[in-house]
Amino acid sequence: MAKTEWFTPVCEVRVDKALGLLSVLEWVHKLHLGPIDFELDAKKVMNNFSSAHQDVTKFGMIIQYFKTIFDQYYTNSSVEFVMRQENEVTHRLTKAARFSACFQILI
Repeated sequence: MAKTEWFTPVCEVRVDKALGLLSVLEWVHKLHLGPIDFELDAKKVMNNFSSAHQDVTKFGMIIQYFKTIFDQYYTNSSVEFVMRQENEVTHRLTKAARFSACFQILI
């Protein structure tokens, strides 16, 4: 399954990626799926997720909220960094989603 969503206003890339990861976590939780291996191509998001350092920026707060939900419901799951080139399907879906002006769930 894949899901497209639009966020406004436009924000910096790392905040956008963090919001996307949080959105996926909330979606997976609503579907009662688990355990889940989350893969993302955003190195800065992954580094912040793995860090014990407290980031008090908007980006850090999003990651902290993600960590809280993840730790509470997904103890047997993982979050992993994957190079964009290694996940061609996701990359193509992301490119195609840019041309859609509405929310979609693709099966």
